Amino acid sequence: MKKRCVFSLIVALTMTLAACSGGASLEKKEGQQGQDGKKTVVLSVLQADPVYSLAEKQYEEKHPNVDIQIKEYVKGEGSNQEGDIEKYVNTTNTELLTGKGADLISLNVMDLPVRKYVDKKVLVNLSSLMKEDATFDSSQYEMNILDGAKMNGGLYTLPLRFSLNGFMGDAKAIEESGVKFDDSKWTWSEFITVGKSLAASGGHTYSIGNMSREQMLYDLFTDNYKRIVNEEKRPASFDTNEFALLMEQVKTLFEEKVVTDAEVDAGDYFFSPVWINYPADYFEMPSLIFENGKGKIYNKPVATGQQAGDSFTMQMTLGLNANSAVQAEAWDFMKFLMSEEIQTMPDHQSFSIHKTVNEKTLQDLLNKGSIESLTGSTVPVQKADIDMIKQMMVSASTPEKHDSKIRTIITEEVKAYYSGQKSAQAVAELVANRVTTYLNE
Repeated sequence: MKKRCVFSLIVALTMTLAACSGGASLEKKEGQQGQDGKKTVVLSVLQADPVYSLAEKQYEEKHPNVDIQIKEYVKGEGSNQEGDIEKYVNTTNTELLTGKGADLISLNVMDLPVRKYVDKKVLVNLSSLMKEDATFDSSQYEMNILDGAKMNGGLYTLPLRFSLNGFMGDAKAIEESGVKFDDSKWTWSEFITVGKSLAASGGHTYSIGNMSREQMLYDLFTDNYKRIVNEEKRPASFDTNEFALLMEQVKTLFEEKVVTDAEVDAGDYFFSPVWINYPADYFEMPSLIFENGKGKIYNKPVATGQQAGDSFTMQMTLGLNANSAVQAEAWDFMKFLMSEEIQTMPDHQSFSIHKTVNEKTLQDLLNKGSIESLTGSTVPVQKADIDMIKQMMVSASTPEKHDSKIRTIITEEVKAYYSGQKSAQAVAELVANRVTTYLNE
Protein backbone atom coordinates (compact mmCIF):
# COMPACT_ATOMS: atom_id res chain seq x y z
CA MET A 1 0.00 0.00 0.00
CA LYS A 2 2.85 2.34 0.78
CA LYS A 3 4.32 1.87 -2.70
CA ARG A 4 0.95 2.56 -4.25
CA CYS A 5 0.68 5.85 -2.38
CA VAL A 6 4.16 6.83 -3.52
CA PHE A 7 3.21 6.06 -7.11
CA SER A 8 0.01 8.13 -6.83
CA LEU A 9 2.10 11.03 -5.56
CA ILE A 10 4.51 10.64 -8.46
CA VAL A 11 1.71 10.73 -11.01
CA ALA A 12 0.13 13.76 -9.34
CA LEU A 13 3.42 15.63 -9.31
CA THR A 14 4.35 14.80 -12.88
CA MET A 15 0.90 15.62 -14.21
CA THR A 16 1.03 18.93 -12.40
CA LEU A 17 4.36 19.64 -14.00
CA ALA A 18 2.35 17.58 -16.05
CA ALA A 19 -1.72 20.15 -17.08
CA CYS A 20 -2.46 30.94 -40.62
CA SER A 21 -0.61 33.82 -39.01
CA GLY A 22 -1.83 37.36 -38.84
CA GLY A 23 1.15 38.41 -40.96
CA ALA A 24 3.88 36.18 -42.27
CA SER A 25 6.52 38.85 -41.83
CA LEU A 26 7.10 41.47 -39.16
CA GLU A 27 5.32 44.57 -40.37
CA LYS A 28 6.82 47.89 -39.43
CA LYS A 29 4.31 49.29 -37.00
CA GLU A 30 4.50 52.07 -34.51
CA GLY A 31 5.20 50.10 -31.36
CA GLN A 32 3.53 50.67 -28.04
CA GLN A 33 5.55 53.20 -26.13
CA GLY A 34 5.62 54.16 -22.51
CA GLN A 35 6.14 57.63 -21.15
CA ASP A 36 9.89 57.09 -21.30
CA GLY A 37 9.77 56.29 -25.02
CA LYS A 38 10.50 52.57 -24.56
CA LYS A 39 8.74 49.87 -26.58
CA THR A 40 6.54 47.84 -24.23
CA VAL A 41 6.11 44.07 -24.67
CA VAL A 42 3.44 42.51 -22.47
CA LEU A 43 3.60 38.81 -21.56
CA SER A 44 0.33 37.40 -20.20
CA VAL A 45 0.61 34.44 -17.79
CA LEU A 46 -1.70 32.69 -15.34
CA GLN A 47 0.97 32.99 -12.68
CA ALA A 48 4.49 34.38 -12.95
CA ASP A 49 7.31 31.89 -13.48
CA PRO A 50 10.70 32.69 -11.91
CA VAL A 51 12.37 32.08 -15.28
CA TYR A 52 10.25 34.72 -16.98
CA SER A 53 11.00 37.22 -14.23
CA LEU A 54 14.76 36.64 -14.46
CA ALA A 55 14.66 36.75 -18.27
CA GLU A 56 12.78 40.04 -18.11
CA LYS A 57 15.55 41.68 -16.08
CA GLN A 58 18.37 40.29 -18.20
CA TYR A 59 16.71 41.21 -21.48
CA GLU A 60 16.02 44.77 -20.38
CA GLU A 61 19.67 45.17 -19.37
CA LYS A 62 20.68 44.19 -22.90
CA HIS A 63 17.87 46.18 -24.56
CA PRO A 64 17.32 49.42 -22.62
CA ASN A 65 14.81 50.62 -25.24
CA VAL A 66 12.42 47.74 -24.46
CA ASP A 67 10.23 47.31 -21.39
CA ILE A 68 9.06 43.72 -20.74
CA GLN A 69 5.94 43.64 -18.59
CA ILE A 70 4.64 40.36 -17.15
CA LYS A 71 0.88 40.48 -16.70
CA GLU A 72 0.05 38.01 -13.95
CA TYR A 73 -3.60 37.07 -13.47
CA VAL A 74 -3.20 35.35 -10.12
CA LYS A 75 -0.60 36.30 -7.56
CA GLY A 76 0.64 34.03 -4.79
CA GLU A 77 -0.19 30.39 -4.20
CA GLY A 78 -3.36 28.64 -5.27
CA SER A 79 -3.31 29.71 -8.93
CA ASN A 80 -4.34 26.27 -10.12
CA GLN A 81 -7.81 26.57 -8.67
CA GLU A 82 -10.60 26.05 -11.20
CA GLY A 83 -11.96 29.57 -10.80
CA ASP A 84 -8.56 31.14 -11.50
CA ILE A 85 -8.05 29.04 -14.62
CA GLU A 86 -11.53 29.84 -15.89
CA LYS A 87 -10.87 33.55 -15.38
CA TYR A 88 -7.61 33.35 -17.34
CA VAL A 89 -9.20 31.35 -20.17
CA ASN A 90 -12.24 33.65 -20.49
CA THR A 91 -10.17 36.83 -20.38
CA THR A 92 -7.63 35.53 -22.90
CA ASN A 93 -10.41 34.38 -25.25
CA THR A 94 -12.21 37.70 -25.13
CA GLU A 95 -9.06 39.74 -25.70
CA LEU A 96 -7.53 37.65 -28.47
CA LEU A 97 -10.74 37.11 -30.42
CA THR A 98 -11.54 40.83 -30.36
CA GLY A 99 -8.13 41.90 -31.64
CA LYS A 100 -6.77 42.90 -28.27
CA GLY A 101 -4.71 41.23 -25.56
CA ALA A 102 -1.07 40.92 -24.57
CA ASP A 103 1.73 40.68 -27.12
CA LEU A 104 2.83 37.27 -25.84
CA ILE A 105 0.44 34.76 -24.30
CA SER A 106 1.22 31.75 -22.13
CA LEU A 107 -0.73 28.85 -23.69
CA ASN A 108 0.02 26.23 -21.06
CA VAL A 109 -3.49 26.21 -19.61
CA MET A 110 -5.11 23.17 -21.22
CA ASP A 111 -8.58 24.70 -21.68
CA LEU A 112 -7.35 27.49 -23.94
CA PRO A 113 -8.84 26.85 -27.44
CA VAL A 114 -5.52 27.19 -29.27
CA ARG A 115 -6.92 25.60 -32.43
CA LYS A 116 -9.60 28.29 -32.58
CA TYR A 117 -6.91 30.96 -32.24
CA VAL A 118 -5.11 29.47 -35.23
CA ASP A 119 -8.32 29.26 -37.27
CA LYS A 120 -9.19 32.87 -36.44
CA LYS A 121 -5.67 33.98 -37.43
CA VAL A 122 -4.98 35.69 -34.10
CA LEU A 123 -1.59 34.00 -33.59
CA VAL A 124 1.53 34.60 -35.69
CA ASN A 125 3.02 31.74 -37.69
CA LEU A 126 6.43 31.49 -36.04
CA SER A 127 7.70 29.17 -38.77
CA SER A 128 7.65 32.12 -41.15
CA LEU A 129 9.52 34.32 -38.70
CA MET A 130 12.17 31.66 -38.16
CA LYS A 131 12.65 31.28 -41.90
CA GLU A 132 12.92 35.00 -42.53
CA ASP A 133 15.15 35.77 -39.53
CA ALA A 134 18.82 35.52 -40.55
CA THR A 135 19.84 35.42 -36.86
CA PHE A 136 17.76 32.31 -36.13
CA ASP A 137 19.81 29.11 -36.39
CA SER A 138 17.43 26.14 -36.41
CA SER A 139 20.32 23.70 -35.89
CA GLN A 140 20.58 24.90 -32.28
CA TYR A 141 17.15 23.61 -31.37
CA GLU A 142 15.24 20.33 -31.02
CA MET A 143 13.38 20.89 -34.28
CA ASN A 144 11.51 17.58 -34.11
CA ILE A 145 9.71 19.00 -31.07
CA LEU A 146 8.90 22.23 -32.90
CA ASP A 147 7.80 20.31 -35.98
CA GLY A 148 5.57 18.11 -33.83
CA ALA A 149 3.96 21.23 -32.32
CA LYS A 150 2.89 22.57 -35.73
CA MET A 151 -0.75 23.06 -36.71
CA ASN A 152 -2.01 23.81 -40.21
CA GLY A 153 1.55 23.51 -41.46
CA GLY A 154 2.85 26.28 -39.22
CA LEU A 155 4.23 26.76 -35.71
CA TYR A 156 1.81 28.88 -33.70
CA THR A 157 2.70 27.60 -30.23
CA LEU A 158 6.33 27.71 -29.13
CA PRO A 159 7.26 25.17 -26.40
CA LEU A 160 10.31 26.48 -24.56
CA ARG A 161 10.55 23.22 -22.65
CA PHE A 162 9.12 19.71 -22.94
CA SER A 163 8.85 16.38 -21.13
CA LEU A 164 8.94 12.83 -22.51
CA ASN A 165 6.41 10.06 -22.05
CA GLY A 166 7.41 6.43 -21.63
CA PHE A 167 7.12 3.24 -19.60
CA MET A 168 9.10 2.28 -16.55
CA GLY A 169 9.46 -1.42 -15.98
CA ASP A 170 10.87 -4.03 -13.63
CA ALA A 171 13.96 -4.89 -15.70
CA LYS A 172 15.12 -7.59 -13.31
CA ALA A 173 11.80 -9.47 -13.40
CA ILE A 174 11.59 -9.07 -17.19
CA GLU A 175 15.11 -10.45 -17.63
CA GLU A 176 14.38 -13.41 -15.37
CA SER A 177 11.18 -14.18 -17.32
CA GLY A 178 13.18 -14.85 -20.49
CA VAL A 179 10.59 -12.96 -22.58
CA LYS A 180 12.19 -10.97 -25.40
CA PHE A 181 10.78 -7.86 -27.10
CA ASP A 182 11.98 -4.77 -28.95
CA ASP A 183 10.47 -1.73 -27.27
CA SER A 184 11.93 0.59 -29.93
CA LYS A 185 9.14 -0.39 -32.32
CA TRP A 186 6.58 -2.53 -30.50
CA THR A 187 2.83 -2.05 -30.94
CA TRP A 188 0.03 -2.49 -28.42
CA SER A 189 -0.91 -5.73 -30.19
CA GLU A 190 2.62 -7.00 -29.56
CA PHE A 191 2.42 -5.71 -26.00
CA ILE A 192 -0.60 -7.96 -25.39
CA THR A 193 1.42 -10.98 -26.55
CA VAL A 194 4.42 -9.94 -24.46
CA GLY A 195 2.23 -9.24 -21.45
CA LYS A 196 0.60 -12.67 -21.56
CA SER A 197 4.04 -14.30 -21.78
CA LEU A 198 5.36 -12.24 -18.89
CA ALA A 199 2.38 -13.17 -16.71
CA ALA A 200 2.82 -16.84 -17.61
CA SER A 201 6.43 -16.67 -16.42
CA GLY A 202 5.21 -16.17 -12.88
CA GLY A 203 7.14 -12.95 -12.28
CA HIS A 204 4.16 -10.63 -11.78
CA THR A 205 0.42 -10.98 -12.23
CA TYR A 206 -0.15 -8.04 -14.59
CA SER A 207 1.79 -5.97 -17.09
CA ILE A 208 0.10 -2.71 -15.99
CA GLY A 209 -1.84 -2.09 -12.80
CA ASN A 210 -3.99 0.68 -11.32
CA MET A 211 -5.33 1.81 -14.71
CA SER A 212 -9.00 2.22 -15.61
CA ARG A 213 -10.30 1.36 -19.06
CA GLU A 214 -11.26 4.99 -19.65
CA GLN A 215 -7.80 6.24 -18.67
CA MET A 216 -6.06 3.65 -20.83
CA LEU A 217 -8.27 4.54 -23.81
CA TYR A 218 -7.68 8.27 -23.39
CA ASP A 219 -3.92 7.71 -23.20
CA LEU A 220 -4.00 5.75 -26.46
CA PHE A 221 -6.28 8.35 -28.00
CA THR A 222 -3.91 11.24 -27.18
CA ASP A 223 -0.99 9.30 -28.66
CA ASN A 224 -3.02 8.80 -31.85
CA TYR A 225 -4.86 12.12 -31.89
CA LYS A 226 -3.66 13.26 -35.31
CA ARG A 227 -4.56 9.88 -36.83
CA ILE A 228 -8.11 10.00 -35.48
CA VAL A 229 -8.97 13.70 -35.50
CA ASN A 230 -8.34 15.86 -38.55
CA GLU A 231 -8.34 19.50 -37.54
CA GLU A 232 -6.30 20.68 -40.52
CA LYS A 233 -9.42 21.03 -42.64
CA ARG A 234 -12.71 22.52 -41.53
CA PRO A 235 -15.09 21.18 -40.54
CA ALA A 236 -13.00 18.89 -38.36
CA SER A 237 -13.47 15.16 -38.91
CA PHE A 238 -13.17 12.10 -36.67
CA ASP A 239 -12.20 8.59 -37.80
CA THR A 240 -14.76 6.38 -36.03
CA ASN A 241 -13.20 3.15 -37.31
CA GLU A 242 -9.79 3.95 -35.82
CA PHE A 243 -11.34 4.99 -32.51
CA ALA A 244 -13.47 1.83 -32.40
CA LEU A 245 -10.30 -0.23 -32.91
CA LEU A 246 -8.64 1.51 -29.96
CA MET A 247 -11.69 0.78 -27.80
CA GLU A 248 -11.56 -2.89 -28.78
CA GLN A 249 -7.83 -3.03 -28.15
CA VAL A 250 -8.26 -1.65 -24.64
CA LYS A 251 -11.02 -4.18 -23.98
CA THR A 252 -8.66 -6.99 -25.03
CA LEU A 253 -5.90 -5.65 -22.76
CA PHE A 254 -8.21 -6.03 -19.77
CA GLU A 255 -9.85 -9.30 -20.85
CA GLU A 256 -6.43 -10.90 -21.25
CA LYS A 257 -5.47 -9.53 -17.81
CA VAL A 258 -2.52 -7.69 -19.30
CA VAL A 259 -3.89 -4.53 -17.66
CA THR A 260 -6.01 -4.29 -14.52
CA ASP A 261 -7.94 -1.50 -12.86
CA ALA A 262 -7.44 -3.19 -9.50
CA GLU A 263 -5.27 -1.40 -6.96
CA VAL A 264 -2.13 -3.51 -6.89
CA ASP A 265 1.36 -2.98 -5.50
CA ALA A 266 4.45 -2.61 -7.68
CA GLY A 267 5.28 -6.26 -7.01
CA ASP A 268 2.23 -7.27 -9.05
CA TYR A 269 2.94 -5.50 -12.36
CA PHE A 270 5.81 -5.22 -14.83
CA PHE A 271 5.23 -1.72 -16.30
CA SER A 272 3.83 1.66 -15.43
CA PRO A 273 3.39 4.82 -17.57
CA VAL A 274 5.80 7.58 -16.63
CA TRP A 275 6.30 11.25 -17.46
CA ILE A 276 10.00 12.08 -17.66
CA ASN A 277 10.05 15.75 -16.81
CA TYR A 278 13.81 16.02 -16.41
CA PRO A 279 16.76 13.80 -17.44
CA ALA A 280 17.37 12.76 -13.84
CA ASP A 281 13.81 11.39 -13.71
CA TYR A 282 14.94 8.64 -16.08
CA PHE A 283 17.02 7.23 -13.23
CA GLU A 284 15.04 8.32 -10.18
CA MET A 285 11.49 7.33 -11.10
CA PRO A 286 11.98 3.55 -11.50
CA SER A 287 13.93 3.40 -8.24
CA LEU A 288 10.89 4.79 -6.41
CA ILE A 289 8.70 1.93 -7.60
CA PHE A 290 10.90 -1.13 -8.00
CA GLU A 291 12.78 -1.96 -4.83
CA ASN A 292 15.33 -4.26 -6.44
CA GLY A 293 17.06 -1.28 -8.02
CA LYS A 294 16.62 -2.78 -11.46
CA GLY A 295 13.90 -0.51 -12.75
CA LYS A 296 14.33 0.76 -16.29
CA ILE A 297 12.70 3.13 -18.76
CA TYR A 298 11.18 1.65 -21.94
CA ASN A 299 9.47 3.18 -24.96
CA LYS A 300 5.68 3.15 -24.90
CA PRO A 301 4.02 0.80 -27.40
CA VAL A 302 2.34 2.45 -30.40
CA ALA A 303 -0.98 1.60 -32.01
CA THR A 304 -0.94 -0.56 -35.13
CA GLY A 305 -0.32 1.77 -38.07
CA GLN A 306 0.93 4.59 -35.86
CA GLN A 307 4.25 6.08 -36.86
CA ALA A 308 6.94 4.94 -34.44
CA GLY A 309 8.10 7.68 -32.13
CA ASP A 310 7.65 8.78 -28.55
CA SER A 311 5.07 11.29 -27.44
CA PHE A 312 5.98 14.44 -25.55
CA THR A 313 4.29 17.10 -23.48
CA MET A 314 4.84 20.77 -24.32
CA GLN A 315 5.76 23.05 -21.43
CA MET A 316 6.23 26.81 -21.10
CA THR A 317 4.36 27.30 -24.36
CA LEU A 318 3.99 30.79 -25.80
CA GLY A 319 2.03 32.36 -28.64
CA LEU A 320 2.61 35.70 -30.39
CA ASN A 321 -0.45 37.91 -30.81
CA ALA A 322 -1.01 38.70 -34.51
CA ASN A 323 -2.46 42.07 -33.49
CA SER A 324 0.58 43.08 -31.47
CA ALA A 325 2.05 46.44 -32.42
CA VAL A 326 5.49 45.28 -31.26
CA GLN A 327 5.82 41.94 -33.03
CA ALA A 328 9.52 42.44 -33.82
CA GLU A 329 10.40 43.12 -30.18
CA ALA A 330 8.14 40.31 -28.94
CA TRP A 331 9.76 37.82 -31.33
CA ASP A 332 13.21 38.93 -30.23
CA PHE A 333 12.26 38.31 -26.60
CA MET A 334 10.97 34.84 -27.55
CA LYS A 335 14.35 34.06 -29.12
CA PHE A 336 16.02 35.27 -25.93
CA LEU A 337 13.86 32.86 -23.93
CA MET A 338 15.04 30.06 -26.25
CA SER A 339 18.70 30.98 -25.84
CA GLU A 340 21.28 28.92 -24.01
CA GLU A 341 21.69 31.76 -21.53
CA ILE A 342 18.07 31.51 -20.34
CA GLN A 343 17.61 27.80 -20.88
CA THR A 344 20.41 27.00 -18.43
CA MET A 345 18.70 28.78 -15.55
CA PRO A 346 18.42 26.48 -12.50
CA ASP A 347 14.66 27.00 -12.12
CA HIS A 348 13.95 24.89 -15.21
CA GLN A 349 12.60 21.42 -14.43
CA SER A 350 12.24 19.82 -17.86
CA PHE A 351 14.03 19.20 -21.15
CA SER A 352 15.21 22.26 -23.03
CA ILE A 353 14.28 23.23 -26.56
CA HIS A 354 17.99 24.15 -26.93
CA LYS A 355 20.15 21.20 -27.99
CA THR A 356 23.36 22.33 -26.31
CA VAL A 357 21.63 22.65 -22.95
CA ASN A 358 20.33 19.07 -23.18
CA GLU A 359 23.70 17.74 -24.32
CA LYS A 360 25.49 19.42 -21.42
CA THR A 361 22.94 18.14 -18.89
CA LEU A 362 23.28 14.57 -20.15
CA GLN A 363 27.07 14.75 -20.25
CA ASP A 364 27.15 16.07 -16.68
CA LEU A 365 25.01 13.11 -15.58
CA LEU A 366 27.34 10.68 -17.33
CA ASN A 367 30.43 12.30 -15.84
CA LYS A 368 28.88 12.12 -12.40
CA GLY A 369 28.44 8.37 -12.81
CA SER A 370 25.49 8.01 -10.46
CA ILE A 371 22.69 9.91 -8.77
CA GLU A 372 21.05 9.54 -5.39
CA SER A 373 17.34 8.81 -5.68
CA LEU A 374 14.64 10.23 -3.42
CA THR A 375 14.70 6.94 -1.48
CA GLY A 376 18.38 7.41 -0.70
CA SER A 377 19.61 4.64 -2.99
CA THR A 378 22.44 5.18 -5.47
CA VAL A 379 21.46 4.70 -9.12
CA PRO A 380 24.29 4.23 -11.65
CA VAL A 381 24.34 6.35 -14.80
CA GLN A 382 25.70 4.47 -17.80
CA LYS A 383 26.31 5.44 -21.40
CA ALA A 384 23.54 3.09 -22.57
CA ASP A 385 21.08 5.05 -20.44
CA ILE A 386 22.24 8.38 -21.85
CA ASP A 387 21.94 6.98 -25.38
CA MET A 388 18.39 5.85 -24.59
CA ILE A 389 17.42 9.34 -23.42
CA LYS A 390 18.92 10.84 -26.57
CA GLN A 391 17.01 8.36 -28.71
CA MET A 392 13.75 9.24 -26.94
CA MET A 393 14.36 12.95 -27.49
CA VAL A 394 15.19 12.55 -31.17
CA SER A 395 12.23 10.29 -31.88
CA ALA A 396 9.67 12.37 -29.98
CA SER A 397 7.18 13.49 -32.60
CA THR A 398 3.66 13.56 -31.17
CA PRO A 399 2.57 16.15 -28.62
CA GLU A 400 0.06 14.90 -26.08
CA LYS A 401 -3.34 16.43 -26.58
CA HIS A 402 -4.77 17.59 -23.26
CA ASP A 403 -8.36 18.80 -23.62
CA SER A 404 -10.63 18.40 -20.60
CA LYS A 405 -13.77 18.70 -22.73
CA ILE A 406 -12.76 15.87 -25.09
CA ARG A 407 -11.64 13.77 -22.15
CA THR A 408 -15.04 14.21 -20.51
CA ILE A 409 -16.83 13.23 -23.72
CA ILE A 410 -14.79 10.05 -24.10
CA THR A 411 -15.12 9.09 -20.42
CA GLU A 412 -18.89 9.54 -20.49
CA GLU A 413 -19.63 7.73 -23.74
CA VAL A 414 -17.28 4.72 -23.64
CA LYS A 415 -18.78 3.35 -20.44
CA ALA A 416 -21.68 2.04 -22.54
CA TYR A 417 -19.28 -0.07 -24.60
CA TYR A 418 -17.29 -1.49 -21.70
CA SER A 419 -20.49 -2.37 -19.86
CA GLY A 420 -21.79 -4.23 -22.93
CA GLN A 421 -24.72 -1.87 -23.59
CA LYS A 422 -23.54 -0.61 -27.00
CA SER A 423 -21.17 -1.70 -29.77
CA ALA A 424 -17.77 -0.10 -30.28
CA GLN A 425 -18.90 1.41 -33.58
CA ALA A 426 -22.05 2.90 -32.06
CA VAL A 427 -20.11 4.49 -29.23
CA ALA A 428 -17.40 5.71 -31.63
CA GLU A 429 -20.06 7.51 -33.67
CA LEU A 430 -21.48 9.17 -30.55
CA VAL A 431 -18.00 10.31 -29.50
CA ALA A 432 -17.27 11.55 -33.03
CA ASN A 433 -20.48 13.61 -33.17
CA ARG A 434 -19.82 15.27 -29.82
CA VAL A 435 -16.10 15.89 -30.42
CA THR A 436 -16.53 17.35 -33.92
CA THR A 437 -19.42 19.54 -32.75
CA TYR A 438 -17.18 20.88 -30.00
CA LEU A 439 -14.22 21.43 -32.31
CA ASN A 440 -16.29 23.14 -35.00
CA GLU A 441 -17.98 25.59 -32.62
